Amino acid sequence: MNARDERAAHWALRADSESLTAEEEAELEAWTSADPRHAGAFAHAMASNAYLDRAVALGVHRDIPETVAEANEEPVAQIEPTPKRGISRRLWLGGAASAIAASLVAAVGWDRLIGSETIMADKGDVRRAALRDGSAVTLNTGTEVAVDMKRLERRVSLLTGEANFDVASDPARPFIVDAGAVRIRVVGTSFIVHLSDLGEVSVTVREGRVEVHHGHTSALVLSAGDRVLVPSQGAVAIEKLSAGELDRLGLWQRGEMDLTGLTLADAARQYARYSDRQIVIADPDVARLKIAGVFSTSDPAGFAQAAGLAHDLRVRISDDTITLSRK
Repeated sequence: MNARDERAAHWALRADSESLTAEEEAELEAWTSADPRHAGAFAHAMASNAYLDRAVALGVHRDIPETVAEANEEPVAQIEPTPKRGISRRLWLGGAASAIAASLVAAVGWDRLIGSETIMADKGDVRRAALRDGSAVTLNTGTEVAVDMKRLERRVSLLTGEANFDVASDPARPFIVDAGAVRIRVVGTSFIVHLSDLGEVSVTVREGRVEVHHGHTSALVLSAGDRVLVPSQGAVAIEKLSAGELDRLGLWQRGEMDLTGLTLADAARQYARYSDRQIVIADPDVARLKIAGVFSTSDPAGFAQAAGLAHDLRVRISDDTITLSRK
């Protein structure tokens, strides 16, 4: 952690505890205004605290970063609002009252709350980013989003891949996500959107409520635990997920994936999303064998060895390929 991040972490902890004096508030305002990198570092420190709180609330107690630096390996936010005295970090990121949003505008001005940016996660990476409004987005491997923060709305276009959105509440500016032919509208919540290569869109709500718009039909209102599948053609399907199923759908944010019930061929396609190291299965009978378990997204060789042990297969590993075959 560099000196800037250390100071940002210090300010974030003080703001979280609501222990800032009037003099310290002025000092914080001066520091964040002096350099956009200061404001960005402060935003990431605040977002990291929110991420830890949300993880604990969801029952996730492993692989949680212990430092601000670990939680923000790739800072992307350029400018972030500074909370005024009496507004805690929890209210700043997730307050339910529009007065909070008004206070932020008064404190920093619209020019520091609006703007556009593109955020990407490279193949094999999972990336977390703080947005200008205090929301946070987590991108799965190979995902790209375009963010456009305006005065009257906050809009994100999911161009490819899968992303989890933790939305800061602002009733005056709805948060809208466009994914293919589907539009999701929220005020403040946590949800996952996946856009497949074939144009199928899935929306999974982890907290709060969202509206899903598709075509000319009435909006679907989803609450926590609901998941909707919108195919490129055909009927829309809604299902209710258990807490365990919700957790499994978000495993990619911790660098894992649940392959239980998938064939080896399907599992190989999942690994192709994360790694250029190809899993080759020439025998159709071997490809149809099923696997069970949670595996690291960054370890295709470990998956192949586990599959080999489970089905008594030969595993050949080279720099570019991993081959599974009968002995």
